[in-house]
Amino acid sequence: MSQSPEHAADTSASPLEAAFSSRAGEPLRQFGYDLFAPAADATERIDTAPGAIQGDYVLNTGDAVLVTLRGQKSFSKRFTVDRNGQLVVDDLRPLTAAGLTLDALRRDLAAATAATWPNTDAFASLAEVRRIGVLVTGAVRRPGRQEISAFATVLDALSAAGGVERGGSLRAVRLMRAGGGVTVDLYALQIAGAPGNADMPLRDGDRLFVPPLGATVAVAGPVKRPGIYELPPGGGPLSAAELRDLAGGPLRPGQGRLLRFGIGPAGEETTEEVADGDARRFGDGDLLLLAPRREDRRGEVRLVGHVLRPGPRAWTRAETLPGLLSRTDLRPDPYLPFAALESTVPTTGARALRPVSLSAVLNGRDRRGLAEGDTLYVLGTADVDFLTSEPVLTILRGDRQPPQDACPGLVALARTLAAEPDGPLATGPQARAAVTLTGARTPCPPLFAAVPDLLPLALRHSVLRLTGVPRPGFYPVADTASDGAESAGARETIIESDAPQYELIGHVRHPGTRRLAAGTTLRKALANGKLLKRDIYPLLGIVERYDRRTLTRLYLPFSPQEVAAGRADRGLADGDRIHLFAADDIRSLEKPAETVADAKADGESEPPMLAALLDPAIVAVIGERTVQVRGAVRDPGGYPVADRTPLSALVAAAGGLSADADPAVAELTAADGTRSSVDLSRDGGRFVGPGDALRINPRPQALESRAVAIEGAVRRPGRYDIGRGETLSSLIARAGGLLDDAYPAGAVLTRESERRREKEQFQRQARELERTLALEVERGEPVKAENVALARQLAAQLRGAEPLGRVVVEADPAVLRGRPELDPLLEPDDRILIPKRPLTVAVSGEVLHPTAAQFVSGKTAEDYLGEAGGTTRDADTGRSFLVLPDGRARPLALSSWNHRVDAIPPGSILVVPRDPRPFDGLDATKAVGNILSQLAITAASISVITR
Repeated sequence: MSQSPEHAADTSASPLEAAFSSRAGEPLRQFGYDLFAPAADATERIDTAPGAIQGDYVLNTGDAVLVTLRGQKSFSKRFTVDRNGQLVVDDLRPLTAAGLTLDALRRDLAAATAATWPNTDAFASLAEVRRIGVLVTGAVRRPGRQEISAFATVLDALSAAGGVERGGSLRAVRLMRAGGGVTVDLYALQIAGAPGNADMPLRDGDRLFVPPLGATVAVAGPVKRPGIYELPPGGGPLSAAELRDLAGGPLRPGQGRLLRFGIGPAGEETTEEVADGDARRFGDGDLLLLAPRREDRRGEVRLVGHVLRPGPRAWTRAETLPGLLSRTDLRPDPYLPFAALESTVPTTGARALRPVSLSAVLNGRDRRGLAEGDTLYVLGTADVDFLTSEPVLTILRGDRQPPQDACPGLVALARTLAAEPDGPLATGPQARAAVTLTGARTPCPPLFAAVPDLLPLALRHSVLRLTGVPRPGFYPVADTASDGAESAGARETIIESDAPQYELIGHVRHPGTRRLAAGTTLRKALANGKLLKRDIYPLLGIVERYDRRTLTRLYLPFSPQEVAAGRADRGLADGDRIHLFAADDIRSLEKPAETVADAKADGESEPPMLAALLDPAIVAVIGERTVQVRGAVRDPGGYPVADRTPLSALVAAAGGLSADADPAVAELTAADGTRSSVDLSRDGGRFVGPGDALRINPRPQALESRAVAIEGAVRRPGRYDIGRGETLSSLIARAGGLLDDAYPAGAVLTRESERRREKEQFQRQARELERTLALEVERGEPVKAENVALARQLAAQLRGAEPLGRVVVEADPAVLRGRPELDPLLEPDDRILIPKRPLTVAVSGEVLHPTAAQFVSGKTAEDYLGEAGGTTRDADTGRSFLVLPDGRARPLALSSWNHRVDAIPPGSILVVPRDPRPFDGLDATKAVGNILSQLAITAASISVITR
C-alpha cells in the first residue's frame, strides 16, 4: 500500500532527529509529534450526527435539529436554526431556539405541536452541530481557515490543520482572540495526562499560531522514553535529573553515569561526566547519555534445554548440580546418559563445555559444585536423534561446506572437523559409521542452534548403538566420576551385543519393553488378546519398525481384533514398537467434518490430546487408513482400519446400526470409485480397506418428525402427529370437526417455509432500496435529505419486520369434499387457526382513528372509512386494498373516476397504505409503493392472528 506524502514525511527522520541520532549512536525521535495522526484531505470531511449530545446543550445559529412527529401528523424532517435564531417547522409557529437548551426546545416543540395537532407526539434530536471557523497559521501541515465543530478544542483545530510539523513548537502555541491571547503547552497533556489549556474550547473567529521549534535537548541510553525534547520557553537550562524524569526514568534502578555532550563555541562537541544530577547544566543542543555502571548479572546459575521451566536459578539455592536439577524439572522423554555443563575458565575467562551424566546427578552420585554463571544444558530424545540425521552424517562423511542457512551446530561441527582433520572425531568410528548409514532429514533442534559447540561435544562422546534401542544411531555417554573427571569409557565403540527386545505402547494393560524371544509374534506379545484393555480400538494397531541399514522407520498396520481372534498374526523383529489406541482417542482424531466445522466456529482450535502426544508420522498413518461410515449408524464418522476388515466389524466399531437402519440396502464405495450395493445381513463378512466409504440408508418414515397445531373453533384443538401426504380436511376431522360458530372462510394457516421466504424477500427489498438510494447520491441527483432519512427508515422497518408466513387455503370441509384439489397438504410445524364468526370489519393504515367497525351487510368501503375518521394527509387512497378473511387481498376502487361497489364480508380488513410521494425524487418510487403495501398487509395479518 502506498503512503501519502504527508505520512511518508511523518515517518522519515527530520534533520534535527538525524543530527541527534548520529551523536547518540542510536535512533532518536522528537517527542510529542505522534499525537497528530496523518490527516485526511479536508474535502473528505463527513458530517455525522452526534449520538451523545446531552439535553443541556445550548443551541445556536447553524445547528440542525431532526424533528419527528407521530400521531395525527406524522413526518421526520431536518430543520436548521436560521440567522434569526429561530427554528421554523412545517405548519407550526416559529420557535425561538438560539440560546435554549435542547431539553427546553423539546418542551416548546411539544407544546406547539399539541396546540396544532392533538394526539400527536413530537420528538427532537440534534442532527448536526454548527461549525465554526478558526484560522490556523505557522508550522502546521495545512495552514489556513479550518471549519470545525462548535465543540472543538485547540487540539482539534491543530489536528484539522494536519498537525504540528516537526519544525514547529509544541510548547508555545499561541491562541489569539478578542480580549487577549493564551499560550498553549501540549507537553503537559502527553507527559502528566493533564490537559492544561489544550482542551480550551474555541470560538468562531479565533486564531492559532504555531511558532518555530524552540531550544531542544536529547536523552539517550537505557531510559523508558529516549528522544528529543523541547525546552519550555524562557525556562532556562535543565538538570540531568529533570531530563531523566522527562524521559520517563531509567529502565533499571541503580547508580549510573551521566554523560553530557555539548556543543562548544566553535561548533565542536565536548564530553563531560556530570557528577551532580541536580545541577542545571543542559541547554539548547545538549545530549544526555545515561550509562549504568554495571550491567552484568550476579548470583545466578541457569538451567536450559529439555526442562519444564528453563531459565535462571538463584546460586545460593543451587550451589551443586543436584540442587539445580531434580526429576520434577524434566520434561517427558529426557536423555539421561548425557548433559553438558558450561562454565567459565578462571585463567582465560572463556566459556567451556564439559559432559555430565544426568542420571548420576539425579541419583546423587555427581555432587560437583557450581560457580556463578554456570549453565546446565539438558537434552531430550529428539535432540539425540538429530545426531544421526542426514545433515550430520553428510558432514561426517567429509562434506565440510554446510549450506548457507544451515543450523549453527552444523557449522560448528564442520569447523571442528576442518580444524582437526586427523582428530578422533574425523577419523574415529563416528566418521567410519557415517559412510554406511542413512539418516532422516530432521530440522535442527533449538538447543544446537543456541549452543553450536554442543553438537561436536555430543558426537565426541557418542557410541553407535545398532541393537537394543528403539532408534539405532549415535548416543552420547558421559561416564564421569563424582568429582567431574572423565573416567575411562567405551565411547569409541559400536555396540551391537544387547539382547533383542520389543515395546508395547499405548492402550494395553502392561505397557513397556520386553525381551524378544525367538519366534515371538504379535499374538504372543498380546497374550492372545488378554493384554488388550476393554475399550481398545479394535480395527487398527501399528507396528513401528526400524530398518537397520537405512535407519528409516516403517509402519505396519494390523487389526487387534483379528490378531486376538487368531485370524491374523505377524512376526516381530528387534526394536519393534507396538502402538495400540483407545477407541475414544481414535474418535477424537477422526471427527466428522460437521463436528470439526462447529468446533472451529466456536473457537475450539486446539488439536486432540492423542495428536499432541503421538508421533506426527503415526497420526498421518492413522489418517491415511480411514474408512468413512455414514448414514444410519449410532456414531458415524471416519474409522481407520488395517488392510482387510470385515464390514460387520466396521459397523460394530461405529456403534452398530441405528433403529431406523435398513441393512439390506447399504452402499459401499471403493477407493477406486466403484460403487456396489450390499446386504449387511448377508454380506457382513465382506472386506473393506483404507479409502473406502460405507453408507447405510435409513428406512422410509411413515410419520413426519414434527407435529402440526390446530387451534380455535374445533372440538379437540392441540398438536397432532401427521403422516406423509396428510391434508387439512383429515386434520379437521381428527380434531372432531368444526364448532357451530366456526368461520372457515377466515381460517389462517401459517407455515415456516413461507415465513422464511417472505423474510428473505423483505431483506432483498431493503438491500435494493439502499442500493438505489446510493446510486442516486453517486449520480449527483438532487435528493432531499428528509427523503433520504425516510428511505433509510423504511429499509430499517423492512429488516425488522417479522412476517407470519400465511398461506391462503380453503378450510370449509363441505367445499373440500366437493373439490379435493383444493385440500392443501400439511407440512411439519404448520399452525392452523379456525376463528369464530366475526361481527366486525377492521380499518387500519393511514386513517385518523384505526378501529374495528361493526359489520353490516351492504356497507361500502367509504362507510367503514368514515367510521374510522377518514384518511390522513399521507394516505394513498388509490392503493387501498381489502384483506379478505381467508388472507387474499384485492384492490378497492375509492376514487371518484373508477368508483365501484365491492361486497365486504365480516372479518375483512380495509387497509389504506401510506402515500409514497416523499419518494417521488427517487427512481425507486414504484418499489417504495409496493413495499409500503406489503408492510401494511403484514401488519394486517398480525392483527388477525392476535385478535
